[in-house]
Amino acid sequence: MFASTLFTLIKNLAIPIIIAVIRTDKSFLNYLLIGIGALVIIVAIAAYFRYKYFSYYLDEQHNDFVINEGVFIKTNLTIHLDKIQQVNINQSLLQRILGFYTLQIDTAGSDGKEGVIRAIDKTSAEQLKLRLLKGANEFEQKEETKENAVILEQHSPEPFIKLSLLTLLKIGATSNYGQTIALVIAFLAAGFQSLKDIIDIFEVDKEQVGQTFRQGMTFVSIGIMVIVVLIVLLILNIIRTLIKYFDFEVLKQNRSLVINSGLLAKKNTFLNAHRVQISIYTQNFFQKKLNMLDMRMKQNSAITQSDKEVKNSDIEIPGCDKNERDQILSMIFDEVPKEGFQLLPNYRFVFLNVVFWVVVPAIVLLILNNWSFQLSHYLPYFIVYVAFAATMIYYSFKNHRLFVSEDYIIKQQGIWDIEKQIIVPHKIQSVTIKQMLWHRKANIGHITCHTAAGDLSFRFGNYETLKNLINYWLYQVESSEKDWM
Repeated sequence: MFASTLFTLIKNLAIPIIIAVIRTDKSFLNYLLIGIGALVIIVAIAAYFRYKYFSYYLDEQHNDFVINEGVFIKTNLTIHLDKIQQVNINQSLLQRILGFYTLQIDTAGSDGKEGVIRAIDKTSAEQLKLRLLKGANEFEQKEETKENAVILEQHSPEPFIKLSLLTLLKIGATSNYGQTIALVIAFLAAGFQSLKDIIDIFEVDKEQVGQTFRQGMTFVSIGIMVIVVLIVLLILNIIRTLIKYFDFEVLKQNRSLVINSGLLAKKNTFLNAHRVQISIYTQNFFQKKLNMLDMRMKQNSAITQSDKEVKNSDIEIPGCDKNERDQILSMIFDEVPKEGFQLLPNYRFVFLNVVFWVVVPAIVLLILNNWSFQLSHYLPYFIVYVAFAATMIYYSFKNHRLFVSEDYIIKQQGIWDIEKQIIVPHKIQSVTIKQMLWHRKANIGHITCHTAAGDLSFRFGNYETLKNLINYWLYQVESSEKDWM
């Protein structure tokens, strides 16, 4: 408890403390060090009381798992075993050094992780995980000993997916560029802010720095910079993939999957096939040549969760081949889903994108041309932009499809990474269909299937066909005897 809290404080207060040390007079430096020492002592005392007043136990009579915590404000968390959706065993870098784990309990519809137990040993974590996931109905009134847990671990099934170092390099070189670019942008934003703080601290002449930067910006330097950025992105993407998916393996346990991964922070995730709401797999051009694809399973998520929290709760399996994909889909659906009849979007799908990405920028440039600069100087760049935008719009239209069969709904989308989302009708929570006033004559509408894990939408489809599909899907929801989770 102490090490975890202290590490969080150091991470959040490192820059302010450094700035304070630089700006503070030497006469007050001793007071600053005393203050830091007092803060460490307070953290140690708080961590001790957090540990002392933290407890958890199984209430066998009511089939509940109870967690008590809090020093001044007492919290009693009661989780019914039947409501537990997922139990993860994670291990951060600090926990790997100390030899402990974190057990996270996720319930259906909860906001984030419902219950968290930190600093638990591996044997206890595995026994507790097995007990919680059995639920109330399958529980046998006997206690598993440490010896039984060791025997179970020794006879664990062989992984049917295990990513080699070469496969991880392929994954890093061919996928997840969007996430890496987002991380780089966030890093650069933080870096520029830190640079600004350093300039303010050391009273550097900002005009001189800006002039030096402008003098070095030529077309050749810009080209070299772009190439360097692309190489850095590729290297960062590979490093990020190695850290996240190192020692990645997937094991089958009846109709469930156990997924282990992580270099610095180990993560152990349990996936119950019945609780999967949306199954997704993506593949781009390079991955297709290498016979690789990425899979993602979405489970029930809370309404109050942010997009980042929902994405972090998804189960990811990268670097699958088609055979492994079919095995996972067969485990979830009892068969490999077949694509039914195909719905195509209306040409207005292209028209709207052309207006937004081509016409509007052209109008803005024409207005600026009369106010501030000559458009002729930037016309070649705009032509390149239009060609690029037109290509993106074309492939977006080409890959925007909806496949409907008796048992499955499959949505296809994407430009570079072609994504397919699969749901079964009986897991639909609600359906929304809408038609704009100016689309009535053309008989065009938009439809959205709402599930517990997110939405599946198809735009610019035939309105009459979509209405028939709604009636059919709602009939399946009402008549099906299958549970939605």
